[in-house]
Amino acid sequence: MSLDTFKQQVRKQLWFLNKNEKAQLETVFSNLEQSSTDIDTKKPVRFANSFLKTYVFKKKQPSTGQFFLLLFCMIFVYVILLGLFLFGLLTSLAAVQSFVNPEVQRSMLVVILTLIGAILLIVLSIFFIKQLTGYFTKKLLEYKMNRLRHE
Repeated sequence: MSLDTFKQQVRKQLWFLNKNEKAQLETVFSNLEQSSTDIDTKKPVRFANSFLKTYVFKKKQPSTGQFFLLLFCMIFVYVILLGLFLFGLLTSLAAVQSFVNPEVQRSMLVVILTLIGAILLIVLSIFFIKQLTGYFTKKLLEYKMNRLRHE
């Protein structure tokens, strides 16, 4: 596997990193290119895990209570965001139906604003779902890595 393909695979594995951590990853990549250290480009997952252990995750004592709190918050937040997404979807469908088959007298401005608001709600909920998925993925991996360290 070429080095560029290896870097691309590692970046795909570490999609949830924030900007500072991605900059740190690029620094590590540039240091690897400049040094004469031979890396195993056949194992991008192993490299990604070692990068996470070395540069991203703090050494904490994992607790089961924090883990269950994280899972509860994850489920709660996903339910809220999925509800907002479905509300936006149903509202946009109602606005489109109001365009096609107007049963109640509504002004065109109200229907257009409702449609724009519903589409905006759909886009925002998808954006926040993506951000929170990255955050929760990172926290669950941190719990897993720290748990493996302390066993």
